[in-house]
Amino acid sequence: MTDTFKPYEPEDPAGYEYDEYAYEERRGGRVLWGRVALLGFGLLLAFLLGRWTAGGGADNSELKKVRAELSAAEEENEQLQQDLTAAQAAAEPVETPDAAATDDAADDPAEAEPQTYTVQRGDTLRGIAQTFCGDPLLDDLIAAENGIADATQLSVGEDLLLPAKCTG
Repeated sequence: MTDTFKPYEPEDPAGYEYDEYAYEERRGGRVLWGRVALLGFGLLLAFLLGRWTAGGGADNSELKKVRAELSAAEEENEQLQQDLTAAQAAAEPVETPDAAATDDAADDPAEAEPQTYTVQRGDTLRGIAQTFCGDPLLDDLIAAENGIADATQLSVGEDLLLPAKCTG
């Protein structure tokens, strides 16, 4: 007892066949073109409204005036720079009291003689610079005065010449 079923087939009401153009007329296909036209009109209106309310920009005479002021300011700046350079070149160095004392010390033959130091066990150039110069960073002066390339190679009993800066 098997029943066979016939597949479903929709009935065609009133013998109407599918017609694409007739379907769009029923669904309002022309409404789409109306919306496109309305959108175009809205964009045109927004453009015109923007143009009417936009500022006109700067007036050409005002722009020329500002450019002339800028040019004058640049020329004035250049002139001031030249004046400053000339003033710096014309300025004479001011002699300080320390410079005068140094010149007097150079004229004194007793202080012009370099002082020597004999290296002891455990001495370093920095330690010698600290003791005699008052500043351990002047170890390079002592090394240069004595032609020492490697500060770690000091020999016990070696005589070092101390620069005038350390003995003065």
